[in-house]
Amino acid sequence: MLARVTTLALASAALAQPALAQDSIFEYRFAGIDALKAHPKDAAAHNAFKLLQTRLLELEQELELEPEAGQAIALAWDMLTGEMALELRQTPEAPGLALSMTSRPSDGATAESVAQRLGMFAQMSGLPMQHDDSGAMLFDSPAGPGSLGVVELPGGGAAALTLGAAEPASLSLDPSLLPEGASPVMQLRVDLEGLSAFLLPVLERDSPEMAMFLTESGWLGEGAPTIEYALGASDDAMLFRAEIHNAAELMSRSGAGPEVTFDREMLRAIPADAVRVYAKPAGFAFIGELADTIERETGEDVFAQINEELGIDARADVIENLGPRQIFYMSDSTGGGGLLSSVMLLELRDPARLARAHAKLVQRLNEELAREAQGYVKIHATQRHGASAFSLIFPGLPIPLELSWAIAGDHLVVALSPASLDAALTQLRRGENSVLDSARFQTAILSRFPEHGASSVTYADTPRLARRGYGLTNLLMSALANAVRSPQAPDRVASPLLPPFAEFTRDVRPFGMIASWEGDDYVVDAVGDRSTLVNLAAGAASLADVQGVAMAAIGGGVMLPALAKARESARQVKSMSQVRALVQAVIIWSAENDGAMPASFDNLIAAGFADEAMLVSPFGPASDGGPDFSVWFSLPEERAASFDANQIIAIDRAMLIATGWETNVGFADNHVQKLSIWELEEYLEMPQNEGAREALGIPDI
Repeated sequence: MLARVTTLALASAALAQPALAQDSIFEYRFAGIDALKAHPKDAAAHNAFKLLQTRLLELEQELELEPEAGQAIALAWDMLTGEMALELRQTPEAPGLALSMTSRPSDGATAESVAQRLGMFAQMSGLPMQHDDSGAMLFDSPAGPGSLGVVELPGGGAAALTLGAAEPASLSLDPSLLPEGASPVMQLRVDLEGLSAFLLPVLERDSPEMAMFLTESGWLGEGAPTIEYALGASDDAMLFRAEIHNAAELMSRSGAGPEVTFDREMLRAIPADAVRVYAKPAGFAFIGELADTIERETGEDVFAQINEELGIDARADVIENLGPRQIFYMSDSTGGGGLLSSVMLLELRDPARLARAHAKLVQRLNEELAREAQGYVKIHATQRHGASAFSLIFPGLPIPLELSWAIAGDHLVVALSPASLDAALTQLRRGENSVLDSARFQTAILSRFPEHGASSVTYADTPRLARRGYGLTNLLMSALANAVRSPQAPDRVASPLLPPFAEFTRDVRPFGMIASWEGDDYVVDAVGDRSTLVNLAAGAASLADVQGVAMAAIGGGVMLPALAKARESARQVKSMSQVRALVQAVIIWSAENDGAMPASFDNLIAAGFADEAMLVSPFGPASDGGPDFSVWFSLPEERAASFDANQIIAIDRAMLIATGWETNVGFADNHVQKLSIWELEEYLEMPQNEGAREALGIPDI
């Protein structure tokens, strides 16, 4: 029985498209969860995971869900864990697209049950269906006639849903992308040029900016690449391969084209005990291109204000100076292999030019920090291993971080602590005992390193990381075991799902991924440990790193708000005291001068009732250039001497401008009150305060 499928959005867009030659533009195939052939270390967890279907169906009764909810759960489980294929094709018939989906469930479910559930939900959505003599369900759609039923394919029956002129999608996977002997588990193929004819009209209608970006970048439109991906397994390894065909031109636009590669010697800057390594092109040209686009469309020079403010040419001095390669690594040498051992090495095209711009930036930032942070944040300069090094420090605050960096040779070196920076600079200068001498790196990367160089390299010391992540993985397995059990079946799965530590960490294979160029094709090959749980534990090690840093940050974070609150409280108390002193000075001066108001602060200072220090607010200086404190010197004598508790006499302008929402206000009865901007507005609207806004120079907030 034929199967014809497409999405309504794509079908509607396709109606206006010209007839095209029949060709596949999207293919996805999954061999099912059982095709993973669970490694002995994963066997218990694999079997427990498959029991989740039973537990999910129990929730229908426990949560008193509608019967349709249980049917939806069963359908989703069967389709996501069983064999599945999805194909989208161009056709010469209108509307130009045909899509087919084929599903063969695992674990005792039948193709008939999948087809029946799909039909039930289609009819519930209002789609009219008819049955033919074979029992298949037929219907009409904007993409053409559709069919839903069961078809016979190699390996048995499968549910098939089709729209348009399509044949049932094959469930057979092609092993050609993977090494000989590997069993394919999942495959994906996307012809972006072919998809463009149907995607672009939709994008241009709903998101023209996105359509323009994808077209100009080369990912959609004429000449767009085709992507192929395959995941598989051999007896001792997990493998995957990705190929982006016809990608040289579009990837060169982002600085990652065939002209930027790594040779072995470039990796000598990485220590031998590296735990993670990411080496890849560093392309920042897109920032300048984005600025050019903005200037063309709006006439605004994005960099003009930055350059004027900082006194540098941000584009030429910094952005266009960075690259073309970067290396990120974590190692024992630079801090124990955890997150805080992170180091980034960024190549520079003109180190001297960046150094000059950097000096101006540091000076400018320190000036701003001195003004805004009152000395609690500073960029501190030192000499380390013959290079000028810098650290972001927080004097007097227990912040658990000292971001550090240096320009050394033709590299910008960045680390999360001064100690890490020291170790990174030593490795960069000497190049001894590097990752090239690591047996695990040899296995994962060097044994497969292309003669013509690699576009990128990714490495993980999985044996080491799996040990660090074992504890968290154990917790996850306990969560899985409890999720599978139920109050009625507490013994459904027996713990533990994870092997003992010694067994789990034995014979673990490191992970290595290499990207390289084969003509205009960008090819990525990766090999990792065969055990899914081992790879999960290696990933969990990073979460353990984050947990450790978070605990340190919490320690500093608990104290920092208290310090900030105490400091803010002290500023408010001092401001309130100064406002009260000014009001008292005005009242005393007025009493000694027959009720007249002083003309200015000069009168109060000359009489000894105030001094210059009293006129400087702890929230100042006022950023608008006006006085920190204002007194209503032009207030009529009778109102000044009224002792009216609502009559405003003085205000801390600098506090109002700095906070944006509150300030201290002094009144004629000599009381001082902290008011929000809304409370202040209420006082300003009172008759006795008419003209106060202008007289006191109260800004609009």
